[in-house]
Amino acid sequence: MLVKIIDISYNGSGVAKRAGKTIFIPQTDIGEEVEVEIAKSMSKFDIGRVVKVVKASPFRTSPPCPYYGKCGGCSFQHLTYERELSLKKQILQNELKKAGYIGDIDIESSEDSYYYRNKIKLTYKQGQLGYISALSHNFINIKSCLLAESDILNAIHTVEEYLKKYSYSHLKSVYFRKFNDGVMIIFLFSKREKFLYSNLLDEYPIFLAEGEVLESDKTKLYKEYNATKMRYEILDEAFDIDAKSFLQVNIGVAEKLYDFVVKNVDSKTVINAYSGQGVLSKLLAKKAHKVIGIEMQSSAHKIAETIKTDNMINYNAKVEEVISKPSKEADFIVLDPAREGCKEKVLEEIIKSNIKNIIYISCNFSTLTRDLKHLTKFYKIQKVKIFDMFPRTSNMETCVILEKF
Repeated sequence: MLVKIIDISYNGSGVAKRAGKTIFIPQTDIGEEVEVEIAKSMSKFDIGRVVKVVKASPFRTSPPCPYYGKCGGCSFQHLTYERELSLKKQILQNELKKAGYIGDIDIESSEDSYYYRNKIKLTYKQGQLGYISALSHNFINIKSCLLAESDILNAIHTVEEYLKKYSYSHLKSVYFRKFNDGVMIIFLFSKREKFLYSNLLDEYPIFLAEGEVLESDKTKLYKEYNATKMRYEILDEAFDIDAKSFLQVNIGVAEKLYDFVVKNVDSKTVINAYSGQGVLSKLLAKKAHKVIGIEMQSSAHKIAETIKTDNMINYNAKVEEVISKPSKEADFIVLDPAREGCKEKVLEEIIKSNIKNIIYISCNFSTLTRDLKHLTKFYKIQKVKIFDMFPRTSNMETCVILEKF
């Protein structure tokens, strides 16, 4: 069937209408006319697959990745990067209307739209590494990922060679994390088993972990090889990397984000909620009189303790469990939660506190919009800016500044 793309959805798919029913069609652009077939039919909508592009967007380009349209990680490789940024603004505008915001949205691009990720996770299955497709949910063996930094690609090839010689029954996944002087490799097992070290791995710090998810206090790092100091730099500050802790995947954009946050904080006492390893806390401490960090993950908290300055305090707890105490003295709060967003109790404590200003950083605009619906009953949105932390995907890092009425 021939359809015209009239809008863009939250996940980057084009939107068309046919006989009153919505069709979501990946790898299309607004204004295009495409021949499609229905790949999946639901009661309220269909998911289409492009058979032929009849009228192409002037921004259409050839995707460089052989796995594009198969792994489902990327959404915009078929378009120029400039067009992707424009569509991301439109996606966020559509979302924030639900929270009553119809103002301007700025966007900060990434210097690199490929080879920017300093961390990736590959699933291990039957001796191979790959992704679980977000489209088919099938395992796809990959030889490279164009989003990963080039040093990581070299490490993937090394591990592939290693896994041709040694196989494991309980290996779940392999993580690759770039730092200033190299790449660390973390083998995550669901159950410990004998690890057979090889000189193929001599170039890399190697960690063995047991658990379900790497970034969890329940997961244990139980062995390491080739130990070295693993550091990275943000805004001229050096930080050590912990294998398990969260780190923004695009350092260039992270620097722009953190610089923006620090410049917009005008406060004597600021809370940095969901503070991770304390990177932003330390940057804020250069400007604020006092910074109070709150982080539930113990390994991240321990690192934050090693870098804190005299005007920094760190809580190792869930934000909702301790927010009521520091909110009595703070007049500014920075929120940077995981994709799940903030617990309602956190928002309630902020609303009833003396906190005058909020900076909300989010990698999930759906939960951001949900939380803004609560906050905008008492706070006005002053500024919204996208930091394109995840080029070529439909994800984006959003920073919202709010001020109390």
